[in-house]
Amino acid sequence: MTTSLLECERTARSDGLAAGLARALPATPADRLAPGRYAAVPAAAVPEGAEVRTHSLADREDIVFLATPGRPREERDALELADLGRHLAAVRLGVLRSVLDHVVEHLSNRTSGDEPLIRKQLIVGALGDVMAAVERLRAQVRSQRHPAAVADVHRELDELGWRVAQHLGASGFLATSPARSLYVSALVAGTWVDREPEGEPA
Repeated sequence: MTTSLLECERTARSDGLAAGLARALPATPADRLAPGRYAAVPAAAVPEGAEVRTHSLADREDIVFLATPGRPREERDALELADLGRHLAAVRLGVLRSVLDHVVEHLSNRTSGDEPLIRKQLIVGALGDVMAAVERLRAQVRSQRHPAAVADVHRELDELGWRVAQHLGASGFLATSPARSLYVSALVAGTWVDREPEGEPA
């Protein structure tokens, strides 16, 4: 895979999840690489006549789930899938940063005691913790290639996305919210990343 992790992150942040996913997916056709029965792909990349499943939130992100033969664990290329998992993690980091941009705008426009929420000490600290986690996960994505380590990164991204969405308040749980992309990115990862790989990272 020649697409860099940074390209995947930047594309997802600026152009959205589907564009980031398009960059992250390798040239290998999804039906030959996907480990399960369905693989998340950009809607624009689906071959004519292919069987797909849709999801109401994924539809809004231009993502569909392409039917694939699935592969037994012993026939999967664990390292190739782990490399894809790293690129998907970079995409998810880009999506997360995009939503964080919306969070900052949202909190800047809301006040408490005549002061924007973005200036409140607890919120500043919470967002600082999120950014520290983003930097740490970015470093892990660059350095860790073992499937178990990649799975760990995606589990942490699931949790981090939940924390970020909460800063949008009730609106973070609406289908029209920017946080929608965080939920869909977790669904995407679920079709490509083995969350229970064999072995432990060295």
